[in-house]
Amino acid sequence: MKRLLVVLVLGLAGTACSSRADPIAAPAASPSTPEVALVQSPTPSPASASDGNAGREDPREGGLEVALGEWALTLEAQAIRPGRVTFAIVNRGTVPHGFEIEAERRDSSGSGSGDGLKAETRVLGPGETARLTLDLAPGVYKVECLVDGHDDRGMEGFLEARRDAPLVRVEGSAGADRVAISGFAFAPAELEVQVGTEVTWMNDDPAPHTVTAEDGSFDSGTIEGGASFALVLENPGTLVYLCLIHPDMRGRITVR
Repeated sequence: MKRLLVVLVLGLAGTACSSRADPIAAPAASPSTPEVALVQSPTPSPASASDGNAGREDPREGGLEVALGEWALTLEAQAIRPGRVTFAIVNRGTVPHGFEIEAERRDSSGSGSGDGLKAETRVLGPGETARLTLDLAPGVYKVECLVDGHDDRGMEGFLEARRDAPLVRVEGSAGADRVAISGFAFAPAELEVQVGTEVTWMNDDPAPHTVTAEDGSFDSGTIEGGASFALVLENPGTLVYLCLIHPDMRGRITVR
């Protein structure tokens, strides 16, 4: 009986020592449990001056601007990156116009430019706007005014969708003393300068325009596409001006 009791006591002591030998040991991983790795895709860095993109943006942001007027159709950019794009169309002319886009040809890689794609807006009266959202594959697209005969008068062009399409200048970055006439609009539409500043208007549109003071104090005459008009502003005040050919085009200069 004594011998049996001693054996039991020694057995219990051995068990206790075994449990204290590695009090924080974790249980072995089950061989059937797979390892899980977290993979995070790199975040594209924003455009910087070193990229040559300072002051520039993707023209698809906020809508690709399309201006219609007598007798030209202007696009905010001649080339954009493929994907979803919303065309923001405005009729800045004095007669009805409309916008139409149609796939023209395949790109150099042989992929389709949205084979069979054709879309259009309704006919827009002067000052009216429309938005048209499409998914554009790489390729070339013809754009034109859908009103019969307007394409023959110059309201047509081409838009290319390609992956390396450049970004465009942010509106209003023409300069402190320069105004761009682009897309049937003055950019910037409002400008503030000092007395004695020479302001230059550059017509980047294919259509002719004028820069005419509302009060009749100055008039550029017709400015053809690619030409410019300059004026020295010698008196303080606020000048409101417009294009006589496209009266919806208006701008303002404050002279201090």
